[in-house]
Amino acid sequence: MNKIIKLLACVSLAFHFPLSTLHSQDLPQGYFRNPMDHDIGLSATFAEIRSNHFHAGIDMRTGGAVGKAVRATADGYVSTIRISPWGGGKMLYIKHPNGFTSVYMHLDGYEGEIARYALYEQYRQQSYSIVCDLPEGMIPVRKGQVVARSGNTGGSAGPHLHFELRRDGRTINPLLFGIPYTDNIRPTIRGIRFYQADGQVVPLGNADDVSVAGPFHIGVYATDAAEGSTAKNGPDRIEVLVDGNLFFLYTTEGFPLEENSRTCNALIDYDEYRRSRHAYILSRALPGAEGEWIPVRQGDGILRFRPGSSHKVQVRVYDIRDNLAERSFTVHATAAPTTTPAPMTSAGVPVRWDAPFSHSTGNLSVSLDSGTLYADDRLAIAPGDVVSISPLVNNLPPHRPYSLSIEAPFRPGTVIVRLADGKPVACNTSHANGRYTTRVRDFGRFTLAVDSLPPVVRPLNFSEAKALRGNTLRIRIADDLSGIDSYSCFLNGSWILAEYDGKSATLVINAAGKLQPGSNKLRAEVTDAAGNTTDLTWRLSK
Repeated sequence: MNKIIKLLACVSLAFHFPLSTLHSQDLPQGYFRNPMDHDIGLSATFAEIRSNHFHAGIDMRTGGAVGKAVRATADGYVSTIRISPWGGGKMLYIKHPNGFTSVYMHLDGYEGEIARYALYEQYRQQSYSIVCDLPEGMIPVRKGQVVARSGNTGGSAGPHLHFELRRDGRTINPLLFGIPYTDNIRPTIRGIRFYQADGQVVPLGNADDVSVAGPFHIGVYATDAAEGSTAKNGPDRIEVLVDGNLFFLYTTEGFPLEENSRTCNALIDYDEYRRSRHAYILSRALPGAEGEWIPVRQGDGILRFRPGSSHKVQVRVYDIRDNLAERSFTVHATAAPTTTPAPMTSAGVPVRWDAPFSHSTGNLSVSLDSGTLYADDRLAIAPGDVVSISPLVNNLPPHRPYSLSIEAPFRPGTVIVRLADGKPVACNTSHANGRYTTRVRDFGRFTLAVDSLPPVVRPLNFSEAKALRGNTLRIRIADDLSGIDSYSCFLNGSWILAEYDGKSATLVINAAGKLQPGSNKLRAEVTDAAGNTTDLTWRLSK
C-alpha cells in the first residue's frame, strides 16, 4: 500500500491530480473480520463494471449452497433490515462504532432476534417487502456472531454473499481493510484499443507496435483471477504510461452510492460492452462524468502526438494484492486523414449536458434535468404512434431519469411501454391533463399499450382435489405486460406471509402451525400495475 501512496504522490506533483480517494484513506486494518467461516473466494470483485452500475461490494462464493453462517464483521448494532424480491433480496445493515456500516445481501434468512423482528414487521405491515430502520442499540451484535444465513434472494444469479463496507455515503472495497484474502495470480490484459478522432478503432492485438492516425484515446480491457475465485473478475487498477510518465490511472477503491454509480457507462466503450460484455476502460474524459472518484488523467485523456514521432506506451494492470500484468509497445503517430471530415450532424435538437432541456413536438414532450447527459449532444425526438428519443453524437444512456409524456385521452389500463429488443417493457405511468407521463432511464422507442388482462395466478404444489402434502404452499403469479404491483394472501381469513421470488415469479407460503385440521381456505389477491386484479380462493384439506 505504501508503494501506491508514494506513486500517487509523485503523480500529484507532476500533474496536480487529486489524491483524496486513491488508496490513501486511513482505513482501519484488522478491525473487520471475514463475514464467512471459509476463506474468501470471489465470484465478483469490487467496482466491477455492470449494466448501468459499478458492483458496490464483493461477492463471496458459498460453494453453490445456501444456508452458510454469515457473521457480524465487527461489533455494532442492526441499523436496517431491508427485504425485497428484487435487487439485494434479504439485506442486513450493521452500524459499527468507528462510523462504518457493513451490508450483507441476498440472504436466505436472519438469525435469532433479528429474524424475530423482521417477521414481526412483515406481519405488522402485512408485506413481504419491508424497510425497517432500527434505533441505536435495539439489536446489538458482537463480532463473529451469526446474524444471518447466506442465500440466493433478490436479483442474485446464484448462491453467494454480497458484502459491503460503507461510510459517509461511499462504499469502499472491503479487501482494503486487512481482511485475509489470497491472490497470487496476476491479472490478464485481454485487449487494448486506440480510438481515433475519425471514429476508427485500431486494436493492438499481439503486435509490439501500432500506427495511429491523429489524436486518439486508449481503451484497456482486463480481468483478474485468484485462488478459489472466478477467472474473469474485475481488476483493481489500470495505469497507462507514455514515455515513462503516468498519463492515466483508473482505480476502484471506492465511490459514492446512489446515482453516481451509473457513471460507469461514460467510462467504458459502451457499445462494445453491450455487444460482448467486455469492459474497455477509456482514458478520455467527458464533462458530465467528472467527480472526485473519477479516474485521474492528463488533460482530457486524448493523446496528440506529432505526426512522424514514435512513443513508448506501457499498460499496467494490478489486482488488490499488487500482482501485475503489463504490456509495452510503440505507437507510431501518423497524420490525421486529409479527407474533409463530415460535419457534425445537423439533425436532431441540440442539448447541453449542463443545462435543463425541454422540447415538445406533435404528441411527444421530453424534459431533461441538467446533468442528464455526459456531454453536449443532439437528440432525435420523433412523435407518432411509436415515439422515439435517441442521441446522435454520443451513444450513451442518460445519467439521470428524464420525463417523457405522450398526449392521448385517458383509457383504463393504458401504460407507456419501452420497446426493448422487440419486447415491451412497461413504465410506471400516470395520466393528467390529457397526457400519459413517465420517468425513464433509457433512450429508445416508446408507445402506449393497454393492459386489460389480469395477472395469471396458478397453484404449483396443491389443488382442491388433493390433500396437502407438507406445510409449504407455492403459487406462480405472472402478468403479460405491466407487471405485478401488489399481492396479498390470506389463510382462513387472516393475512399470511408469502415470500415472493421475483426470478421464478413464485409465492412461497410457510403455513406450518397455521393450517387447521380438516378444511382450510387460502385466498390470493394479485394486482398488476394497470390495476387489473385476480382474486382466487382454494379450499384445502389437511
